[in-house]
Amino acid sequence: MVVGAGRGPLVRASLDAAQMAGVDINVYAIEKNVNAVNTLFHLQREIELWKQKVTIHCTDIRSLEGVEKADIIISELLGSFGDNELSPECLDGAQLFLKGKSI
Repeated sequence: MVVGAGRGPLVRASLDAAQMAGVDINVYAIEKNVNAVNTLFHLQREIELWKQKVTIHCTDIRSLEGVEKADIIISELLGSFGDNELSPECLDGAQLFLKGKSI
């Protein structure tokens, strides 16, 4: 699960790392900025691997529902503007989506 997926660099890095490791993954890209989500949907339409492996959710992580729990959650704390876009309190709530954690 990529929380605060932005325009997709961490999604791309996750897919690349999985490919290099020979591991099959599915990625939930969670992003609340509608403009960034448009870019994610564009990438999903254009890149075959994204069509198969990436599920995009346009929502705040604290409002996310109906997804399976994740093995790993990654995020870029400072975001592309370096202004703490995804604050620690948001990531604290995201821990509920980790396998082994109770909601």
